[in-house]
Amino acid sequence: MRNAALWLDKKLGLNQHTIAHYAWVIVAIAGVVQMVGAAIRMAFGVLVDPLVETFGWSPGSIGLAYALMSVVTALSSPIAGYLGNRFGARNTMLAGTILFFIGMMWTSQTESIWELYLSYGLIFGISQAMLLVPVVPAVAAWFRRHLGLGTGIMMVSWSLGPALVVQILAVLFNTVGWSQAFMLVGTVGTVALLFILLFFQNTPEEAKRQAYGIKPTDKPLITSGNIFISTQREFQGYVYKTNAFWNLINIHFLGCVGHAVILVGIIPLGISKGLGPLTAAGVLTTVSVVSVMTRFITPVLADKFSGKTIMFFSFLGQGLGVLLLLTADSTLDFYIFAVLWAIPYGGEGTAFPVINRQYYGHSPMGATYGWQLLGAGLGMALGGLLPGLVFDITGVYTWAIILSAVFSLAGAVAILLLENTRRQLIPNWPEIKTRQPESSHASGD
Repeated sequence: MRNAALWLDKKLGLNQHTIAHYAWVIVAIAGVVQMVGAAIRMAFGVLVDPLVETFGWSPGSIGLAYALMSVVTALSSPIAGYLGNRFGARNTMLAGTILFFIGMMWTSQTESIWELYLSYGLIFGISQAMLLVPVVPAVAAWFRRHLGLGTGIMMVSWSLGPALVVQILAVLFNTVGWSQAFMLVGTVGTVALLFILLFFQNTPEEAKRQAYGIKPTDKPLITSGNIFISTQREFQGYVYKTNAFWNLINIHFLGCVGHAVILVGIIPLGISKGLGPLTAAGVLTTVSVVSVMTRFITPVLADKFSGKTIMFFSFLGQGLGVLLLLTADSTLDFYIFAVLWAIPYGGEGTAFPVINRQYYGHSPMGATYGWQLLGAGLGMALGGLLPGLVFDITGVYTWAIILSAVFSLAGAVAILLLENTRRQLIPNWPEIKTRQPESSHASGD
């Protein structure tokens, strides 16, 4: 594989962006981790109606499980970020994989609402944090430059995962039932995670390689040892003192409320308007597929231009686009909405790793990103709870749609208060004074 990649590099003239680099293996592994971990959460809307039919639970009580899972994920995220920095992303994700399997198996055997809250809400919620928080900072550690490109490729999985799993679950629900479907997806997902983590390396230095985008004049960064731990604490203190740190948590919260309302409520809303279950699931699949484009493009543009500007337009589009659902009554209306809304939605949360790099340089972002996912998780919790509660109270989803727009537009306003992303807000992360011996390939492989 390596020889084939080197040959392709030479044929295509790829000098700066080489295919023959282990960083792309790390990106691919991170993509699968995110695909498996995020898909079940984002496909939760498919589970609502089968549970209503099987147990007679209200949409609001079922939505509470999603909200609990999001809260647990949120509260666990800073801890998961710390564990990833302290013990390595790989070990943290292995623990998350074990919890993923337990949560999926227990959910598949649920017979009472409190079991759903424990299995899906608590166990699966913790596994989400252990899987999704450490992997993004680990990818960032593999990119000295061009982090936007690596992030964009990785974030595509956030769309591909739900796109695949929503349809798979919808088909399996109709053929083998929701319980067997969760068992199958949980087993396959666990095996896939355990296999790919065999090839994961936390840092280039641990793998005895160089980071992607490194130049001959660059000195290696401190990435391990007691000095790393003490320096990390010092620099995290600098991060906490910036306004951007706190504002980005709030922004992630507002944006996630806005789109969680839609991700959880779009299938029940479609069914209430006369769409069949598979047709309604197809709306969510369309959102996932179309958003692939902007999940890739947004961090690339944020890395090249202003991350603040790119994020602002994503939030603005997400807030305004959701208003199309107020007049949606036909299958065509729902699919038009899915295509148009998916474009800004795909860029809403994918620029955060790039903005962290722009504000905080090469300082390890595990704890910082974990706190941002705290805001995201609380937003997903509130947004996931709103559709069911609004429907239980009013009998329609209109006010849930309006609230989704309000939260997204509030996030756009909050982005305007961020500092200019072209100015680093804390000191440079220290380099090792004595340069370590270089490997035989500048690409780091």
